[in-house]
Amino acid sequence: MVSGVFSSLQGQYSTTAPIDFGRSASLSSILVCICMGMWLMQNYITGKNSYRLVGGKGSRPARTKLSPAGQAGAWLWVALVVLAAIGVPYFSIIATSLIRLRGYGLAAGNFTLDHYKELLTTPKALSSIWKSLFLAVSSASLCSVLGTAVVVAVRKSKGFFRKTLEGVSLLPEMLPSIVLVIGVMLFWNAIYKVLPLYNTIGIMVLAYVVLYLPYTVQYVTSAFTQINDSLLEAGRAFGGTPAYVFRRITLPMISRGIFAGWMMIFIIAFRELVTASLIAPPNTLVVSTYINREFEQGSVSLGMAMAVLCVLITTTALLIFNRFAGKKKEA
Repeated sequence: MVSGVFSSLQGQYSTTAPIDFGRSASLSSILVCICMGMWLMQNYITGKNSYRLVGGKGSRPARTKLSPAGQAGAWLWVALVVLAAIGVPYFSIIATSLIRLRGYGLAAGNFTLDHYKELLTTPKALSSIWKSLFLAVSSASLCSVLGTAVVVAVRKSKGFFRKTLEGVSLLPEMLPSIVLVIGVMLFWNAIYKVLPLYNTIGIMVLAYVVLYLPYTVQYVTSAFTQINDSLLEAGRAFGGTPAYVFRRITLPMISRGIFAGWMMIFIIAFRELVTASLIAPPNTLVVSTYINREFEQGSVSLGMAMAVLCVLITTTALLIFNRFAGKKKEA
């Protein structure tokens, strides 16, 4: 409730005349304090009541056999959920992308593939897809490296420095993205003469990394909790250096968390709209801004066709990742 009210007010002060960045920043400071307080409370509660399982009895899963009527009801419920959550929205998107003239609706002879043909032959559309891929891959890769380094540093630190470093890495999640992006814009615009990064594709990569770094931190932290300290101690007891232990023991065990964070950031960054709308250089379009522009110009079917391509690209990447992760697990 508090986050929603603060977010809407911050967006209003940042985008609606008269624009007041100072008041938006003040509200952001209050929101950060609230979120930080809740995070510290959560850390205190979980740290005080955490347990480590060192042994226990085995268990055998129990299977419940449904009657034919129960199975039919279960499958009917699954079908209704899938239809409502996936079927109806995606049918609307795909159908709209295939409509020739919107006024005729879903009528025979009013379907065409020309919108997809235009996307795959127009330099502007192809450029937006390639730029989105570049931003998604580069930001996901940088976040994976930086996030893993942060988690490793946090695990090796103790006391106040450990909590401070962990809290700073999660700060982007405590702010609305529009406020954070405006802050990045103002800062890099102010030092443009020193480091001319503003108004380039590099500022977009930087903003994406700042926004999505917490995802990697959370995924890698979750993977780290599955590692027992005795494994690392055994590696050091047999003469392994810290670098060797990290490379041969820690890294392989947290690699699934790193890859999962990379995939999540790739999917989100590929269709990011707020950051791309505010900070993209002139005449630079990505998938999200291309769709938004087509909607504004009345080319809804073309925008929907781009949305379908966006879903296909991210879904294909996710399937490849799952297949790769499955093979690695079997090995």
